[in-house]
Parts: sequence; structure tokens; C-alpha cells
Amino acid sequence: MAGTAAAAPEPDPRPEADPHPAILAAARDGRHAEAASIAATWESAALRTYGPDSAQAIHWLEVRADLARLADDAARSCELWMAAAQARLARGEAGDDKDVEANVDRAHHQWEQLDDPVRARELAPALTTLRRAVPGRKDGALQAIQRRI
Repeated sequence: MAGTAAAAPEPDPRPEADPHPAILAAARDGRHAEAASIAATWESAALRTYGPDSAQAIHWLEVRADLARLADDAARSCELWMAAAQARLARGEAGDDKDVEANVDRAHHQWEQLDDPVRARELAPALTTLRRAVPGRKDGALQAIQRRI
């Protein structure tokens, strides 16, 4: 059927069944909904198989955050990066862990890309809370949030 999006492939636990190339190709071709759908399918499988605080589930949350960035949806990307950071912290990863810091830095970067000041103010409290827990390696990140809001 012309114009119909392909159904997301069912997750296949074999290592050679890596969905990342297909997801990235869809996103790069502008088929953002298709890319997000495939990632969501794999995330659901990870949640069912390993649980919500698993490394696998968090990985797919991070994939969806990056896909939102590629789709130029900075607000959604910010929300997802914050959720990934919070999930990592909740599972006991330290605030100075490189993956936690990277997630907060990415959330902050996406927040800075927001053109809508109302949306930026809505997301600022959660980002501020994360920045207090995960200040990052650059001085002034928390102050940058305060200046903008």
C-alpha cells in the first residue's frame, strides 16, 4: 500500500537482530514517527523482559530522546533525557557517573533550544532539580537556568 508506514519489526533478542540501523535510517530520512515507533516497540519489550529500572529499558528511553532531538522536538527530547537521568539515578548510579552527567547535559542542551518561553518555564523546575543533583563538569549550568527563567 503506497504511503503506509511499515509496521515496526517485532523485537528479536538475538544479537545480530540490531534494530538501531533501521531506526537511524528512518530518522535520517525524515520518517520520525516510524523511527519512534520501532524504538517504542523495543522499549516495551525491554520493559516486559527486564523491568523499568533495567539498563535495557533506560537505553531505549535514551534512544527515544535522541530521536526526538533528530525530529527537532527539543521539549520532548529534554523530557526524555531528564527521564533517563532520573531512571539512572533511581537505580543507584551516582550523579557524577558519565552516563548520568551526559543525560542531564543533553536535557539541558535541548532545554536551551526551546523557542517557547512558556514551555521552557514549565520544564525548568525539573531541570533545576536535576542540575542540583548532577551539576556537571561545567561551572554555571544551574545559574544559566536561573538566568533564563
